[in-house]
Amino acid sequence: MKPRTLVAVVLVVLWGLAVFGQAATRENPSTPEERKRAVELTRKLEKQPLGPTAAEERAWLTQWIIEIPDLTVPICDEVLRPVLQGGMGQYRYSKELVAQSLAGSMVFLIEHPQPADPAEQDDFAINKAGLNSALNAYESIVKSGAKGGKWAPLEELLRKRKTGELDDYIRQSTVRCMTGDTIRAALQR
Repeated sequence: MKPRTLVAVVLVVLWGLAVFGQAATRENPSTPEERKRAVELTRKLEKQPLGPTAAEERAWLTQWIIEIPDLTVPICDEVLRPVLQGGMGQYRYSKELVAQSLAGSMVFLIEHPQPADPAEQDDFAINKAGLNSALNAYESIVKSGAKGGKWAPLEELLRKRKTGELDDYIRQSTVRCMTGDTIRAALQR
């Protein structure tokens, strides 16, 4: 996929998330109860990404991440390139995995508080947490036997994770995002 096409796809996804999040404006920071629920739902969705309540739980989680004013999740489309290859429609569960990556990154921010200035955040660690959460969900999708669940680019990332090469992939992707070769966006009100 051409870089411009990939950026366009990610922008459409982010726009969709922003529109979804505009249903309610929120001024108050996240509560400890909400954070606990977010962590629990993220871990549950890693294990049951296609479960009977997954869509509803994912919707709550995504909207909450967008609405809370006190935490910002950096988005690096380079890290998610294998999920986005061929556009959002080519891999059947790409939307679920993009949302899972966002949730996994948020869990990292909850469990490892970062500096308030986004420029001082550990983008590598945040991206790593998000991608690992998405890969965990992907493995669950494949194990479930879901139609169209296996995806060669994601199988390659699993191979990299097993051989210890995933960190290099994430580092290189993160650097490309931070140097302006691709977009770096934050979802925050």
